Amino acid sequence: MITAATADELLELLRTVMRASRTARLGPEAEDMPGWKFAVLGLLAREGEQRLGQVAAHLEVDPSVASRQVATLEQLGLVTRRPDPADGRAQLLAVSPAGLAARDGYLAQRARWVADALDGWDDAEVAHLVERMNQLVAQLHCALAAHHRPPARVAAGSAS
Repeated sequence: MITAATADELLELLRTVMRASRTARLGPEAEDMPGWKFAVLGLLAREGEQRLGQVAAHLEVDPSVASRQVATLEQLGLVTRRPDPADGRAQLLAVSPAGLAARDGYLAQRARWVADALDGWDDAEVAHLVERMNQLVAQLHCALAAHHRPPARVAAGSAS
C-alpha cells in the first residue's frame, strides 16, 4: 500500500497534468476547435447519427446547451441534420465531411504537438505510460465507486 505522502504527490501530479491539458486546449492553435466543438464532432464521428437528446446525454449537458452548440456547428457546415425515419418529429444529427476534416485536422495538429513535446521518448515508453495511466484511471474509478455508494433507503413505515 502506498503512503499518504505518495498519494498526495500523485494527486498533485494529476492536477498538473489536467492544467497542462487545459492549457494545450486553450492554446492559439486550438482557437478554432474549442472543447465542446471537438466533443460534439468526435461523438458524431465515432457513434454515427444521433438525436439531440442523445448528444446532450452523452456530453452531460442540458439539451438547450447541446441545441445551441449543434446550431452553431450546423451554421458552420460541420454538422447536418435530417428527419429521423423512425419518428418524423425528431431529427438525426451527423458530422459533415467538412466537420470530419476539421476534426481530423485538429487531431493531426494535436498529435504533432504531443510528438514534439515528447521528443526523445520512443513508442515503447509512451505505450507503457499509456498502459499504466489507463490502469490508474480504471482503479481510481473502481475506488470511487466503492466509496461513493448511495445512501441506504429507509424502509417505509420504519420508526424514526
